[in-house]
Amino acid sequence: MFEGKLPGASDPPVLFLLASFILYFRSWSSQASQGLIRWRPFLGFIVTTALAGSLGAVHSLKWVIGRARPYEVWGQNWPFSEWYEFGPHFINEGIYRGSFPSGHSAVILSLLTLSYIWFNGGSNRPRARSLAISWGVIVIILTVMMGIGRAISASHWLTDSLGMILPTWAVLHLLFFHLLKLPVQLEYFRSSPSLTDLPRFWELKFCGLCLPILLGMMFIIFGFRSVRFQETPWLLSMVLIGVLLVSFFWPRMKSFYSQVFQIIHGNPETENVRTK
Repeated sequence: MFEGKLPGASDPPVLFLLASFILYFRSWSSQASQGLIRWRPFLGFIVTTALAGSLGAVHSLKWVIGRARPYEVWGQNWPFSEWYEFGPHFINEGIYRGSFPSGHSAVILSLLTLSYIWFNGGSNRPRARSLAISWGVIVIILTVMMGIGRAISASHWLTDSLGMILPTWAVLHLLFFHLLKLPVQLEYFRSSPSLTDLPRFWELKFCGLCLPILLGMMFIIFGFRSVRFQETPWLLSMVLIGVLLVSFFWPRMKSFYSQVFQIIHGNPETENVRTK
């Protein structure tokens, strides 16, 4: 944050995410106010989006794709690669910051979580939905401006930012409606305001179970990519490690997820929402 310079466009979203994490932990406290408790499902959505999208997906793609940044291509004679191709970076070179996708743009896109919250959870629906749509347009414009700025500074290719808007938006949409099922959670909350039946910090636990699965998939790709590098054939063994990680944690993740939503779906009101 701030990178030792004056505050930039990505710093307010970072502060927003940090504040959301603090409020999320506070909302599970026994001393939490009713107003904060009412925001608990939304805070869980923001936290999951930050971990799954702005952090997990972005940094895993940076490592796997390994695209060189513009200043490396222009100033250090690195080979250029399209956004959909594997770049010259590889894991045996140590820790690096790949170009695709842009983390700065992904952090700004995380502000779209507020549009989903206002559009689907506002008390004054017409006004809240107008605010949600307006805010969504502002966030997209800010993301485009960030992408242009990062391209001008030779830190990213334009496709690093603009090419990830729709995929990141799709992940956020899937999290809200299909994975975390916020409409169903809200119905459960209305009938059980304290949410005492749910495991504490269950969204964080779910993300923690997904992390080894993500690492396993990265290891599998790293292993097959190593075939292209004659000096590192031993990295093909990472495929086995990746398969073991996925095989071990996938059923545990599914079991935990099913446990949480069995509690939520066990309420008659939430069952009605789920079947609509």
